[in-house]
Amino acid sequence: MAKFLFFITVFNTFFGFSQTVSTVAGTTSGYLDGSVNIAQFKDPLGICTDNNGNIFVADRSNNRIRKIDASGTNMVTTIAGSGVEGYADGIGTSAIFGAPTGICIDALGNLYVTDFWNFKIRKITPTGVVTTLAGSTQGFANGNGTAAQFDYLEQICIDALGNLYVADAGNSKIRKITPSGTVTTVAGTTSGYLDGVGTIAKFDYPNGICIDGNNNLYVAEYFSHKIRKITPTGVVSTVAGSTWGFTNGQSTTAQFRYPTGIGRDTSGNLYVTDSGNNMIRKITLSGMVSTYTGSENNGYLDGSLNNALFSNPWAIHIKNNVIYVSEGGSDKIRKITSNLSSENFESDNFKLFPNPTTGAFTIEVPNTTISKVSIYDVLGRMVFTENTNSSFSYTFQNKFLNKGMYKIVVTTEKGSFTKSLLVN
Repeated sequence: MAKFLFFITVFNTFFGFSQTVSTVAGTTSGYLDGSVNIAQFKDPLGICTDNNGNIFVADRSNNRIRKIDASGTNMVTTIAGSGVEGYADGIGTSAIFGAPTGICIDALGNLYVTDFWNFKIRKITPTGVVTTLAGSTQGFANGNGTAAQFDYLEQICIDALGNLYVADAGNSKIRKITPSGTVTTVAGTTSGYLDGVGTIAKFDYPNGICIDGNNNLYVAEYFSHKIRKITPTGVVSTVAGSTWGFTNGQSTTAQFRYPTGIGRDTSGNLYVTDSGNNMIRKITLSGMVSTYTGSENNGYLDGSLNNALFSNPWAIHIKNNVIYVSEGGSDKIRKITSNLSSENFESDNFKLFPNPTTGAFTIEVPNTTISKVSIYDVLGRMVFTENTNSSFSYTFQNKFLNKGMYKIVVTTEKGSFTKSLLVN
C-alpha cells in the first residue's frame, strides 16, 4: 500500500492534469514557423483545437492562420494567409486576410475565421481552400452569403448542427450564420447595456462567445465589463459583472476589466480571459466569481495556478477540460491543465476497483449515466477512449494496458471526474 500511495503522489505531481500553466508555443513578437520553442506569433487572438489535439490560431497582426501540430513533431506552420493585409480567396498562403480575430472548427475539420478588417466570415477546408461564407462591405444587413453585412467581427463559435454564432462587435449584436450562409440576428440592437429578449437587449462591444450543450450562448462583453447569457429563445441576462475593476464575489457584485474571451468546462463552469486584469477568472454554476490563475501584475511566467503571470490574455478555448489561452501581450499560446474534477461532486461516490489491477477494472458512479471513459498514460497521452451510455456502472475488460500509472477520466451528465489507477 505504501508503494501504491507513493506512485499516486508522483503521478499526480507530474501528470498533465496537475493544474499548471505552461507555454505551448511562441517566443518573441514576429513571424516564424518552426518548432514550438522558436516559433513566433504577432498578436495571436482566436484559438481552437480539433479532435486530434492540433491547435489553430488566428494570428491577427501577421494576417495568417497558424497550426500547432499535436502529432509529436511540435511544429508551428502556416495553413492560410500570405501575411499581407488585404482580401483574396484562394488556397493556403495565396489567400489574403485582414486581421483575423476569431476561429472555430466544425466536425469535418473546416475552419471558420472572423476577418476583422474585411467584415467577413471566411471558411478554410482541410485542404486549405479559403472562401467567403458570408459578409461584404462594412454595415449591417441580414441575408444570405455576401448580401449580409457585418461591422468589426470578433470571436466565433459553432453548435452541433454547424450553425455559427459571431460577436458582431461593431454592430453591438450577436449574429447567426447557418451552414448555407444565411445570416440572422440572434440578439442586440444599439450599443448599450440592457437585458431583455432578442433585439430588445443591448450589448456594448461583445467580444468572446461560446455555446453549451443546450445551445445557450455566453458572451464576454468588452466595454460593459460583463458576462451575458442568451438562451435558445433569445432571452438575454447578465451572468456576472458590474462596473469596471477587479472584485471576486457573487454574480453581479463581481468586477471585470475588459473581458475578451470565454469558455465552458464539462461541469458547466465558465472561464473568462479578463484581459485588463491579466487574469483567468472562473464563474461557477452558482454565479461565484474567483481568480483561477494570474494576477493584476502584467507579466509572463509559467508555473502553478497561484504563481503564473499573464500579459493581456485574449481568447480562451477549452477541450477535454484543458484550457488554451492566446496571449496578445506576450505573443504566446499558453495551456492550463486541470484536475478534471467537479466541485459539485462527492469524489467518494466515484468508485474504481480493483485498484491496483492487472488490467480489467469497473467504474461505478451512482445516480448518473456514464457517457464516456478515457484512459491517459503517465505522459498525458490518451491510450483508450470509448463513448458509452452506461447507467452508473462500466467495466473495462481489455487487458492491453502495460504496467504503470494511468488516469481514468469518466464523463457523466454531472461532469467529468478522474482517478488514478495502478496496473501491475
